[in-house]
Amino acid sequence: MSEIQQNGHIRVPKGTMVYPTGDGVPAPSTREQVVKVKKIFDVDVKSDSFYLLLPDDMRLRYFEATGGRPVDADILEFTDRLTGGDYRAVEWTGKWALIGDVQYADAPARAKSRKEKAPEKPLTKLDQMARGSVWRFTQDADLRYKVSNPAYAGTRDDIQNSLRQLPSHARTLAVEEKLNELGVVDYIDLPWGPVKAGETFTVIGKLTSGYAGGRDVPTMFRGERFTLPYESLEPVVELVSGT
Repeated sequence: MSEIQQNGHIRVPKGTMVYPTGDGVPAPSTREQVVKVKKIFDVDVKSDSFYLLLPDDMRLRYFEATGGRPVDADILEFTDRLTGGDYRAVEWTGKWALIGDVQYADAPARAKSRKEKAPEKPLTKLDQMARGSVWRFTQDADLRYKVSNPAYAGTRDDIQNSLRQLPSHARTLAVEEKLNELGVVDYIDLPWGPVKAGETFTVIGKLTSGYAGGRDVPTMFRGERFTLPYESLEPVVELVSGT
């Protein structure tokens, strides 16, 4: 049988009495667990932790004995039975238990868990839209795209200036409500043009951040260079060849 050692591992069975290293009260373990040993220490009658082994009535008598009177024999008989004569304890993170109440354990099989990686998520079409990849339109479609609305910033500023008397939070809510009422949004949705099923294009780059909500935006070539937000393309394209 392997020996319990510092920096090794132990199994703490469900129901084992577990003691706190700081404030708190001892309580049975609610589940079995394997933990790493921080240290092994003594809990005999001369130790600072001995009293934790005792029920309340014995604990009071033990503290009275620390003034010079011998510890009552029934207290020592009780702890002998509790510990099986082995007054060592095993500490792990914030807790400890009697060494006789725990079992040696092998280290958790982390190496095995590393090999059993979670299934990789399939690549999205956007992931596959790398430079040089070729794509095909799967159906006829009228593509659309969004551009910044030049009137939005000015309209928003005018509304904010007219509501300067309101507190900041209330003003923000009022501005949004007024913009919604006017139907003013920060982008304009425009037609880009029709495409036919079977047409192909090549991705020649990607724009990032600050365009189309910060999403990567493919820049493509189909006889001429053009750029469209991914959301416009995703439903109507398929990969022909990657890079």
